Amino acid sequence: MARKKVATKAEREHLSKVASLGCLVCQMPCQLHHIRPVGLVGVGLRSSNYHVVPLCREHHTGKFSIHNSKKEFEAMYGTEKQMLHRTLKEVENLEKANNFFNYKGEK
Repeated sequence: MARKKVATKAEREHLSKVASLGCLVCQMPCQLHHIRPVGLVGVGLRSSNYHVVPLCREHHTGKFSIHNSKKEFEAMYGTEKQMLHRTLKEVENLEKANNFFNYKGEK
């Protein structure tokens, strides 16, 4: 049995930032949904830790969720690719805001 790949420090930091955003749909505390590229199939295969979107439990695995009614979910909230793009833009904005508030000035 293959071991799970341990996330690097950079991956853990990215995952933490994404989780801090809250669910893309309802802003509730979230789980991270890994987006699989086309062709990556099989139990236990996971995409990059950079290809994640924040979804609450209900929108991740609930009755009307990305896992249980994908076509309808994507019709309402956008495709996984669109959600990933939105997530990455929000992380970028979060980093800009953090840099702004952590600015120490030039020496």
